[in-house]
Amino acid sequence: MDETLRLAEFIADTGYGDLPAEVVEATRVFILDDLASGMVGSATPWVGMVRELAQENGGDGPCSMFGCHWTTSPAYAALVNGTAIGGFETDQAFFRGSSHPGAAVFPGVLAVAERGRLNGRSFLTAVALGYEVCCRVGEAATRAVEDISGFHGPGTNGPIGSAAGVGKALGLNGGMIVNALGIASSHASGLMEFAVEGAMTKRLHLGRAAQTGLESARLAAKGFTGPSTALEGDRGFLKVYSPSPEPHQLTEALGHRYLMLEVSCKSYACHMSFHPVIEGAVKFKEKHSLRPDVIGEVRVDTTPRIVRRHGQREPSTILGAQYSLPFSLAIALTRDVSDPLTFSETTLWSSDVRELSRRVELLEDGERFGGPGGPVAEVTLVLAGETHKFLATDWKGAPSNPYTFEEMCVKFQRYAKPFLETEQIQEICHRVRRIEEEGDVGELGRLLRTRQP
Repeated sequence: MDETLRLAEFIADTGYGDLPAEVVEATRVFILDDLASGMVGSATPWVGMVRELAQENGGDGPCSMFGCHWTTSPAYAALVNGTAIGGFETDQAFFRGSSHPGAAVFPGVLAVAERGRLNGRSFLTAVALGYEVCCRVGEAATRAVEDISGFHGPGTNGPIGSAAGVGKALGLNGGMIVNALGIASSHASGLMEFAVEGAMTKRLHLGRAAQTGLESARLAAKGFTGPSTALEGDRGFLKVYSPSPEPHQLTEALGHRYLMLEVSCKSYACHMSFHPVIEGAVKFKEKHSLRPDVIGEVRVDTTPRIVRRHGQREPSTILGAQYSLPFSLAIALTRDVSDPLTFSETTLWSSDVRELSRRVELLEDGERFGGPGGPVAEVTLVLAGETHKFLATDWKGAPSNPYTFEEMCVKFQRYAKPFLETEQIQEICHRVRRIEEEGDVGELGRLLRTRQP
């Protein structure tokens, strides 16, 4: 019954030199991926609404926001940037723990870095430890938080990961970080009901997670207290939110086994559950001269969870399209799905995509699919009367097929090109590549701003 305390001590005592080389490199890749996702998300209507809220209520401050020429307070910058990173289905996920650590952790740490002129090593360390805590809390709560209780996992564990990262960036001691985790645990929130209609609330969950985690750490720095058993207590986070918690996962092999190495990056702007299917379709198109007019039958044999949760064929919102396997597959077969902006209002209402989506047949097969490390689905395509099949097993960005930094630079360039000048894109890649040498990471934040109109 001391897991919260042990996590806090781990955060306080772990320095850059304690991080394994693979953790350092993974964090570097994740940072650039967070920047890519934030740039894409910055142009969405829902992020625009949150920016308006920041302009009305956030006041002046030193902190940058994606795609914005003016600055605001740390808390509102974390809110806007967290919403941007998590706002277009492009951010990372730790699937087993239903955690999205990038959108929860990175924005708060960046805000603190800009305000406090944090150096690169401290910044990278804070991001890595925030990721690790976010993943461990999600792992300990298990997917039952979502699948049974109906809470949105990233909205519940996100504030705690954010508080951990920001607390480290602020240089808090173990006792203060205990308080930060305790305060943040009371901010866990988010309902899965958004999935029914594709409502915007899902876009906001991680922005709030980043904001409340940052505020929790800053309150703890002032002496505000939180329960020292906030995670494992009888009325603590795990037992309240999860019907089947595994509290030992909070600290098992802590400092020796890093769960954040199992975080997945996305290659497509849709739900990660069916990324292997989309990747399979992309590779199929590369090998075949596929014309949409010759596509006949399309069948996907897959897990019961995917069929029941992602089977909507006629979504009415972009989020609904991004959550729909039939619709996302129709886009992959008829468009360039590697361009995140392909998920647009124009595509949403395109007659050819909607017609093909309606024809995608989903069949549950829990015996063949869904096992650890095995294929997710089998896809059958009938093209001009000829039947083709492929197994959907992996995708670029999965822990078994991770991005290298150079590959992530290519992705970042593709995602940021509509929003930043070429010189900005190149400098951002250069700075992240050598982030440990940065004397003031705030310079990175300032590169994310657009020019004043």
